[in-house]
Amino acid sequence: MRSSRHLAVDVGAAHVACGVFTAGAAGRLVLQQFALEPHSSDPSHETRWAIEIAHSLGALAARHKLAGAASIAVPGHLALTKFIKTPSMAKDRRANIIAFEAAENIPYPLEEVVWDHLVVADDSFDLEIMLTAVKFDAMQSLCVAADSAGFPVERAMPAGLALCHAFRYNYPEIRDSVIVVNIGARSTNLLFLEGERFYIRTLAVAGNAVTQAVAEELRIDFPQAETLKVQVLSGHSDLPANSHSRAAVQRAAGAFCARIQLEIIRSTVNHRRNSGGLAPTAVYVTGGGSLIAGLPAAIAEKLKLPVQRYEPLRNVDLSADARAAGVEASAQALADLVGLATRLVVRNEPEASLLPPAITEAIAFRKRQPRLLVAAALVLAALLPPIVYFHHVTTATLAKVAQVDSQLMPLRALQSRNDDNLRQIEEAKKQITALRGAYETKANWINFFTDLQARLVEVENVWLDRLHVVRAPLPEPGAVPEVPPPADAASAGAPAAAAPVAAAPFKLTLAGRLLDVDNPQSKVSPQSFERVKQLLQKFKQSQFVSSVENERFDNTQNGLLRFDFTLVINPKKPL
Repeated sequence: MRSSRHLAVDVGAAHVACGVFTAGAAGRLVLQQFALEPHSSDPSHETRWAIEIAHSLGALAARHKLAGAASIAVPGHLALTKFIKTPSMAKDRRANIIAFEAAENIPYPLEEVVWDHLVVADDSFDLEIMLTAVKFDAMQSLCVAADSAGFPVERAMPAGLALCHAFRYNYPEIRDSVIVVNIGARSTNLLFLEGERFYIRTLAVAGNAVTQAVAEELRIDFPQAETLKVQVLSGHSDLPANSHSRAAVQRAAGAFCARIQLEIIRSTVNHRRNSGGLAPTAVYVTGGGSLIAGLPAAIAEKLKLPVQRYEPLRNVDLSADARAAGVEASAQALADLVGLATRLVVRNEPEASLLPPAITEAIAFRKRQPRLLVAAALVLAALLPPIVYFHHVTTATLAKVAQVDSQLMPLRALQSRNDDNLRQIEEAKKQITALRGAYETKANWINFFTDLQARLVEVENVWLDRLHVVRAPLPEPGAVPEVPPPADAASAGAPAAAAPVAAAPFKLTLAGRLLDVDNPQSKVSPQSFERVKQLLQKFKQSQFVSSVENERFDNTQNGLLRFDFTLVINPKKPL
């Protein structure tokens, strides 16, 4: 949907003009607010042009309370326009051909410019296309300057195209071939119109040529020459009629008129030769440079055509505020400004955009924002009932959990007490097991020594000199003892992880002597060795002994056989 308010900004080489337009009830444009701010057009300050624009727009915003998204007319000294012809083709094939033609006809690499195209005419045989481009750096600087003053740019088109829109709006009845000449400070736009077709050519001949000629002849600086030119040509100068300065201005103006005549004639001839168009029937002049006295008459005399001043406000209604701002006195500066706003009342108006891609994407995103917000709102609205339902379910469930939890509190306390009691029972069982073991083994030493003594008596003439307990070393901290699995579990393939850890064997080292009664003065006899072996065999038969190890004998002493060995105590009869 189109906005009912449009802010247009004409960025000229010597002025900045702003206008707020609305669409009237009768389908006519209404100029609600107008403001004009001149600035220096000195060519030596070209590098400061963007800064001058920012200052001028800032002054307008502060003085007239103007701000908001704006359409901008890119002046002719920045915007390039070229017209080409190609064979007519289907629309889906045009993009590649137009891009190729743009690369061939725009005298800069395409990555260094912002460019667009517009189809002027298509007669099924030839396709007439307007190419327009502006250097990316210059356009970016212009957009930054406007944005810094509170005028973010949402549209940008070449000033020549804005002039075309304005003329067709103000003179809808004219369908013959005509020429519109818009003379600015640094460039002049020639617009050739014939029915729906148009052609634009930008000339470097403009009002600054007069100022520069005056400055060179009188040897004064550019601002002084500009002031002098405006005073003399507007008839507000106090200089005498025979003044050298007045004569210098008049000579410069005459030379300019002669030059602009030649450029118009040359452009007309070339345009007719290339397009096959009809001869023009009239010329309309506008712009600040058109105010030179005698210029319309000089052009009419040279071209043999009627020349009249273009009326930019012919079909534009003015508000009281606009009239009070002096819009009628500044009408010659409004040609491009009106052309920026005609989209309010003209449908399907052709456009060519010179906005940098980043700004175009940002504007497209801003336009999508309402849709995205609506979509987000619809998603939230769709999710709201389930969210509310699940919130209620969650709240009810949490309430039930809290109720059950309060009922479980006494049971949990009872469970805790039961766990404590079970731990105490387990500790008591361990203590009972330890006491039972001590009780069962307290008499084993006595029984063991009794058994030992009995077996010594059976062998006769043998006694023990020493008995030493050998205990197994304690395992290192963190070490896991290797426990072989039971035979039945291993054969069945069952895991051995649950097998009990075997205790280290308890051992006794014994040393003794046997007296050889039959041979007290000589080496002990073999019978004595047999007696000792019988003794060891009897020890093996004891219920307290599982095996006998480390048997050693010493018969170096006459009549005595020394021996020592180790008894491995039966774990089932622990000591």
